[in-house]
Amino acid sequence: MLIPDDLYSQILPVMPIPCVDLLVMDDAGSVLLLLRNNEPAAGQWFFPGGRVHFGEKRLDAAKRKLEAECGLTSSRFREIGTYDWFFSSGANGGAHSITTLFEVHVGSNRDFRLDHQSCEASWRAPHEWLELELHPFVRNGLSASIPDGGPRPTN
Repeated sequence: MLIPDDLYSQILPVMPIPCVDLLVMDDAGSVLLLLRNNEPAAGQWFFPGGRVHFGEKRLDAAKRKLEAECGLTSSRFREIGTYDWFFSSGANGGAHSITTLFEVHVGSNRDFRLDHQSCEASWRAPHEWLELELHPFVRNGLSASIPDGGPRPTN
């Protein structure tokens, strides 16, 4: 269910938004990140994901966002954790998201289809992504995906 823009602009400054984010991996361990068109995180590489709808379970939201934003499907989801993150940019002045990060394995199917929220996508090894400037939430999520460990996502 879409929230009308005028109502959403009233909601953002007064309450956190429940979301899911997806650390999408293929069989080789490469990670798919999207270059976002929209706030929050416009112009940044970020995980696919978005809001959880009223009455929707987080796992169902994760499956919906994977298909809607990437054109991919999977039955291999693992919940990494739930985190708070904050953005202080954009027309609305900022956002507070309570997001559950899921690790998603899509096998060898790397053929993605982007929706309007992203202008570009790329598969790269986690260490290649970590060479770029990334939002701390994305950086920490990627670090957690490296087999020898790494920090867990934080604010």
